[in-house]
Amino acid sequence: MKQFHFTKITSFIVLIFILPSCGEDEDPVVDETSYTVSIDGNSEAAESDNTGFKVTLNPANDSGNDLTISYVVSGSASSNMDYEALNGTASLIDGESEVSVPIIIIDDSEKEDDETIIITLSSTGLASNVSLGSSSSLTITITDNDDNSSGSCANDNSISNQNVACDLSPNIENTYDDNTVNQNGLREIVTNGVPNHDYANQLSGQGVTLSTSTKTYFIAGDPAKSATTTSITNDQNRPNYRFGIAKNGVPLDPAPAEPFIFENTNTGEYNWDWVFEPTNNAESVGLDCAFAHVQPDGTYHYHGNMIEYANTLLAGLGDGSATPSEAIQIGWAADGFPVYYKYAPTANGNEIEQLASGYALKPGERPGNGVTEPCGEYNGKYTNDYEWSAANGDLDECNGIDRSVTIENETYEYFYVITEEFPVIPRCLVGTPDNTFKLGM
Repeated sequence: MKQFHFTKITSFIVLIFILPSCGEDEDPVVDETSYTVSIDGNSEAAESDNTGFKVTLNPANDSGNDLTISYVVSGSASSNMDYEALNGTASLIDGESEVSVPIIIIDDSEKEDDETIIITLSSTGLASNVSLGSSSSLTITITDNDDNSSGSCANDNSISNQNVACDLSPNIENTYDDNTVNQNGLREIVTNGVPNHDYANQLSGQGVTLSTSTKTYFIAGDPAKSATTTSITNDQNRPNYRFGIAKNGVPLDPAPAEPFIFENTNTGEYNWDWVFEPTNNAESVGLDCAFAHVQPDGTYHYHGNMIEYANTLLAGLGDGSATPSEAIQIGWAADGFPVYYKYAPTANGNEIEQLASGYALKPGERPGNGVTEPCGEYNGKYTNDYEWSAANGDLDECNGIDRSVTIENETYEYFYVITEEFPVIPRCLVGTPDNTFKLGM
């Protein structure tokens, strides 16, 4: 019962309440509910999509406090490279039974294998009445969306063997002489480089005219094979040497230069690992009826099958309508070995035969993403689409063969062949090339 005391203090009264004691503080409420925590979510996500997972509490949180669940992230996918980093915890507020955790996938342009994100719930820090359920781990597979199949590749993967018509005839007569072997044992080749057949000048609109100046090349009079071969391109795949010279003085120069290189679709930077194969891009490269064209300095040179020139040696030889009765030398390589056109002497020297290249298209699809390197099927658009195997043909990687031939009383133990199929003109030399064939000097 409340008691009231009245105290008189001058002119006013103070009323004092004395409340009965509440006794001792009560014990806090303890949540004795048993909880089970588990994880759930989709097991697969495309690289172009976002995903996530749910942490579920059964029954709903009735503890009066937030409940924090820790988890560990593993898998083959890399944080901050394949997906945005996760903080490793999920909180369920009082009254909630689940919480969703988003995963932001980083969509790149790199072609790669499928990768995984593994989320594993941790018992670390859980109260004694909270346990992990049977579903405590989730594996999410990220499927790559950079499909390089020919049906989805955005690169132009077309090829063209359609050359440009030869609409010009040289107004200066061709000059060529290779009969002199000097005191240093070098064969001198003196020529004006003017083709002895009709041609086209794809640069005439840019003021470039056919070069008719005298040019001198040297090759070994008694060539020998070296311990290693020499590529006609350098370590960066840029043109380094002309392969050789035809016997009309026109250089055999198959390697392409700018701008016939795959370009990064974002930056425009050239990728020299992927250069256009000129004879399979004849129209865009501007090759004429002899699969040749004029360089900016006016030099006319062959990139492929010099059909028109071959036809001057034997009618129908270049277009395949005639078969020679004897092997026809069509040029010299930069190392001094002879070059035959399609047909060469047999091993016994009594007959001739058409020799086949050991190169063939690689199977399947290029590994590129279509941005930094090309995608699509290997179809010959790029030189790198081909690979060599001894099982594919008669000739070695330099499109030559160890076989004895005699030309004007000189015997050679090796020769090269211009073949019908890639590489047509060889891309490496077994001997040492003379520096008169060096490019960029």
